[in-house]
Amino acid sequence: MEALENLPANIQEAVAEFTVMATANIPVDQRDLIKARLVSGLIDALSEAPKVLGLKLEDIIRPTKMVSGKYTIVELRPELFNLSSFRYNWASTGEQSCPWNITVPERAMLVIVGFQNPEPSPKTRYVYGKIGVDDLPVYYVGDLEGFRVKVTPRNFAVKPKTSIELKQYIEAAGYDEFRPFGAAIIPADQAVKLSPSLS
Repeated sequence: MEALENLPANIQEAVAEFTVMATANIPVDQRDLIKARLVSGLIDALSEAPKVLGLKLEDIIRPTKMVSGKYTIVELRPELFNLSSFRYNWASTGEQSCPWNITVPERAMLVIVGFQNPEPSPKTRYVYGKIGVDDLPVYYVGDLEGFRVKVTPRNFAVKPKTSIELKQYIEAAGYDEFRPFGAAIIPADQAVKLSPSLS
């Protein structure tokens, strides 16, 4: 993680604290890989954040130190996608629009490094479409279970005012909890509303 060591101390602290919290439920055999993908995705996003979010790198604070007027790093929560939960009850099968397709808010930047599906009996076989300006080719996710992460072929940094437009192939009706795994760089006051346990 040499690139992280070259960043200011506040960024190192924020990224380190976030990756430990975000990977707590990840199976041990893939935890180091997921931490590395989160760190690399965040380093790339943070290099663009000053331009696209209009912030200074010194404005990034640790996820557990909420200060108004600053930005922080949080996990991809359903509320960021205008949902109360990633769990969705599919009534029909075949290709469907992903329930968490959105246009990213003006004051947020998302980093997607993979997908999870903790539903005991997952229904999503594959996913494809656009993440921001980048294409995600047909990507098999039917083998997801528990809190394992299926890493994407590359990290996706989704800038403000760009869209996520994915299709899922649903192989059976019923509940599914297919969701993105990664991070969001958002204002700390918004993060407090998403994560009241951190305030």
